[in-house]
Amino acid sequence: MKNRIHMKDQQTNRVREIMNESLQMDWDEIFQNAVTFSLVSLFMALGLSWQ
Repeated sequence: MKNRIHMKDQQTNRVREIMNESLQMDWDEIFQNAVTFSLVSLFMALGLSWQ
């Protein structure tokens, strides 16, 4: 019984860690998202005006 309670605590702690990680974004991820969005926009604009 003690082992099950310990495992449940570990699962609860891991879920909390994952939820906190999703709230925190570092600058590298923000920069990568901005570059990706700008490249996709650039290639879509070039594709639309390629007539």
